Amino acid sequence: MAKRDSNNQEVAAAYRSIKARGGIAFPEAMVKAWLERRGVAVPAGCVVRTRQEASKTAAEAGYPVVLKVSSDRMLHKTEAGAVKLGISSPGELRREFGEMRARANDSMRHDGFEGVLVEQQVPSGVEIIVGLQNDPHFGPVLMVGTGGIYTDLLADVAFRMLPVTRAQVKDMLAGLQGRALLEGFRGSPPCDVKALEDCILKIAKLGADIAPYLEGADFNPVIVTASGAVVVDAKVVLSDEVRPGAIKSGRPRTEHLDSFFNPRSVAVIGASASAGKIGNVIVDSLVNYQFKGRIYPINPNRSDIIGVRCYPSLASLPEAPELAVMVVDLAEGPRLMRELAALGTHAMLVVSGGGKELGGRREDIEREMTALSRELDVRVVGPNCIGAFDGVSRFDSFFHSHERLLRPPAGPMSFITQSGTWGCSFLEAAEITGVRKMVSYGNRVDVDEADMVECLAADEGTRVTGSYIEGLGDGRKFVAAARTSIARHGKPVVVFKTGRNARSATAAVSHTGAYGGAYQVYRGVLRQAGIITTDSFHELFAACLALSLQPPAGGPHAAMLSNGAGPMVNALDLFPASGLELVKLTRASVRAMRDHFSFFYLVENPVDVTGSASAEDYEFVIRTLLGDPRVDIIMPFFVFQDTPLDESIVERMGALSRAAEKPIVGCAAGGPYTRKMSRALEEVGVPVFPDVAQWVAAASALVDWGRIRKGK
Repeated sequence: MAKRDSNNQEVAAAYRSIKARGGIAFPEAMVKAWLERRGVAVPAGCVVRTRQEASKTAAEAGYPVVLKVSSDRMLHKTEAGAVKLGISSPGELRREFGEMRARANDSMRHDGFEGVLVEQQVPSGVEIIVGLQNDPHFGPVLMVGTGGIYTDLLADVAFRMLPVTRAQVKDMLAGLQGRALLEGFRGSPPCDVKALEDCILKIAKLGADIAPYLEGADFNPVIVTASGAVVVDAKVVLSDEVRPGAIKSGRPRTEHLDSFFNPRSVAVIGASASAGKIGNVIVDSLVNYQFKGRIYPINPNRSDIIGVRCYPSLASLPEAPELAVMVVDLAEGPRLMRELAALGTHAMLVVSGGGKELGGRREDIEREMTALSRELDVRVVGPNCIGAFDGVSRFDSFFHSHERLLRPPAGPMSFITQSGTWGCSFLEAAEITGVRKMVSYGNRVDVDEADMVECLAADEGTRVTGSYIEGLGDGRKFVAAARTSIARHGKPVVVFKTGRNARSATAAVSHTGAYGGAYQVYRGVLRQAGIITTDSFHELFAACLALSLQPPAGGPHAAMLSNGAGPMVNALDLFPASGLELVKLTRASVRAMRDHFSFFYLVENPVDVTGSASAEDYEFVIRTLLGDPRVDIIMPFFVFQDTPLDESIVERMGALSRAAEKPIVGCAAGGPYTRKMSRALEEVGVPVFPDVAQWVAAASALVDWGRIRKGK
C-alpha cells in the first residue's frame, strides 16, 4: 500500500507541475519509466540534451536507434517531424540529433521541449495498440486492438472497463480480427501471447493508478514477438481537471421502488374529467381495470371523476398516498415533492414532460428535483415518461387507453426503457407469455436503470430483465446492478443500445479516443459485465422470451430440423456472427434417424424431414437430438402450411420442452394459421419466432447465458 501511495503521489506531483507550465501530456520517457517499474518491457534509452549524451546513450542502447522530441505539449510527433527512425551509425546520430534539436529550439520553444529521447529501435513483430480512455459513462476503460497500419484500416479494437482480469484480457484478444497474426500467420512463429497479456494487465494497472489525471492514452505500437512484448511508443494526455474517485461507482438505490408497482393507494395529481386527456385515461385505467388499490383523483375544479370522489389538493386527502402520479406542469414538481414529503409519501411518478429537453429554466427544474429527491427521501420516476406497469397488481400509469394498448397477463419477463414507445411494444409482444414489471423512466431525475435492474434482480417473479437504453448516467452503477442480477440472483440482463455513433471530437487526441465510439465502449463493457446485447428491439424481445421459457445452452453447438429447408440456410448465414455452430451429429443419432425414416429424409444436420413430415416425425427427431451428447441447442423450423404436420405438434412439443435440459427454440413464418400455431406453442413454453434473425438471436442469447453462467 505504501508503494502505491508513493506512486500516486508521484503522478499527482507530475500532473500539477505539467499543468502549471501549460503542458497537456505526461512526457513519454516519464510514462515509460512508470511502466518499467511495473515490469513492462520498454526500449533502452533516455532523454538527452547534448550530442555527447546522445552518442553515449546510443552506444549503451545499441544501434539502430530512434530519436524523438521529448515534450509535454506535443501529441503528434510524427506529423511534426519530431521522430527519426533507423539511425544506424554515430555519424548519422550526430547529424540527425543536431537537426532535431535545432528545429526544436527554433519552432518548439513554446511546446514544452525537454530534450530528445534516444532509444534502441525494437525489431519488427506483430504490432498491437493498447489504449486508455476516461469514458464519460464508464470512467477509465482499456482498449486493445490490432496496431500498426491496421489500426486505421480495420478499426479492430475491443474495450473493457478498468480494472480488468487476465480472463477479460484473453477475451479481448480472442475477439480481434488480428488475433491470427499473434498465433503465427503464414509460417511466422507464434507470438508470446502470455507476455502480451502481462503487458496489457500492467498497462491497465497503470491506467487505474493515473485515472484521476487521465483523458486518454495510446501505447502504440506494442511490438509482440516469440520472445516477448515491448511498448515502443507511449502517449498519455492529461485531463483538464482532477477526477478523484474516477474508478468508483454509485450504489444502486432500491428504497421505496415497490411503491411504483404495488401501491396500496395512488393520488393522480392533474386528474381530468375530459375523455382522452392524460389525466382522465390514467384514472380510468386505475378505476376500471383490475387495480385494487385506493385511488384519489386531485382536481380543485371537480367533485368526482369517473364516479370516484375528487380532492382539491394533497393536503385534503384522507390519508397519505403511497404513490403520487403527476400530470400537471413540471414546474409544480418541486412544490409537490415538498408536500408529499410532509405527508410521508416517498414515491412520485412524473408523466409530465417539458424538462431538460427544452433547456433553460426547465432544465433547472429537473436539477432541483434531483436534489430534493435525496434531501426529502422522495423517489421520482420520470419526468417525460409513461411510467410503470405491474402484471400482478395490475397497476399502470399509462396514458394509453385499454382499447388501444394491450396490458398482458403477469409473466416472467420485466422490461425497463428510456423510450415509452418501446415499452408499449414490449407489452404487446408479450401478450402470451406476459410481463412481470415494466417501467419507462424518461429523464431519470432520480430513479435510473441501475436502480431498476437491482430492484428487479430481487423480484421473485422476474426471470429476465430486458433494457432499452440510449445512454447511461452512471455506467459503473449500471454494471454493478447487472452483476448483482447475474451473479447473485442468477437472472440474465439483456440490452438493446442505440446511439452507436463515434465520438469524433476526441479523434484528434488519440487513436483510443477516435475508436472509442459510444457503442464500441458500451459493447465491450456490457460483455465484460455478462450482459447479453442485441442489435434491435425485436431481437431484444426474442432473447428475453427465450431466456424466460428455456434453460441456458451448455454450448454453441446447434442442431436444426425442418419440413422446409430454405429458412435453415438463411439462419446458417447468421451463425458465425452469433456465436452458433452447426454440430456434426453422432453416428448413433444419424443411424437411428436413418433406420426410422424413408430413404428420402435427410438425416445429417440440418435434418430435413421434408414436406411429408408429421408431428410424430418432429417428435422423433427432437428426442434423438436431445439424446445426442454433441448437441447443445435444438432449432426446429415449422412449415405449418404443410398438411401432414397436424396440431398434435403442440402437445408433443410442450411435453418435450418440459422434460428437456437442453433449450428448444423454434421459427415459423406465415399468415393467420401459422400465427395461431406459434401462439399455441408459446403457451406450452416453446418460443417460436416469425423471423429468422429473431430465431438466431434467441438461440444466441441462450448460448451466451450458458457461457456467462459458467463464468467464461
